[in-house]
Amino acid sequence: MKRLLLALLLAAAAGPASATLQIAALVNGILFTCADQQACDTNAAVGQLSLNNLTLGGVDVFGSSQMQTIGSTNFLNTSSFQIVNHNLFAVDIQLAISGTNFLGPVVNYAASGSGTWQNANGSDIDISYYGDAANGQGADTPTDLPGLLLASFSDVANGPADSFAFNQAGPFAAPNPFSMSLGTSGTLAAWNGQAGQETTLVGRNQTMITTQFLLPEPTTVVLIGFGLALLGFSRLSRKH
Repeated sequence: MKRLLLALLLAAAAGPASATLQIAALVNGILFTCADQQACDTNAAVGQLSLNNLTLGGVDVFGSSQMQTIGSTNFLNTSSFQIVNHNLFAVDIQLAISGTNFLGPVVNYAASGSGTWQNANGSDIDISYYGDAANGQGADTPTDLPGLLLASFSDVANGPADSFAFNQAGPFAAPNPFSMSLGTSGTLAAWNGQAGQETTLVGRNQTMITTQFLLPEPTTVVLIGFGLALLGFSRLSRKH
């Protein structure tokens, strides 16, 4: 473990370049992509990617927002206020969200996701969380999720109103810089044609967090070692 942490710390010598946050979506066969600071991004702040309401292949996407924060605590998140299927047939949805140049070294991650189904019986969703120690850029396409699959969760809607929630944490070793990516795929069931009963996924949310792990300063290590040596000498003296 000590050797791993030392290797990660040494790999952090180079500072990160400017980060890239982007999203790629395939909704009912319609492709959509956008990156931070492009014309499609309605939020001028770096690291915050917001989109106007979209209609893709008869599917409305309201309130889409993606954000990344780079620092001692890194996070990547994505959310949509509502995704509504107006088609009389089931539609497939595939999303990828990715950010690069997060600060390491890190040794673990925490992931969470949630959503609510409305008039969506039989709809399904798979959410996934990836980390890439090689700092690969993801979301060039809706299936572009580089690195290791760290966590995933699946759910199927049951009844007129249903919800899901997911939390997981575990090990993830990466130097500085590294990337994180979030994936969503699934199917929205067909609309029954009744006004106000459109198939809807409310509050699609995902987040992934990593925290920098920094070894103590060399002087601190020396002082700790000196203190332990004195303690051992004291105990040895008492025995004699």
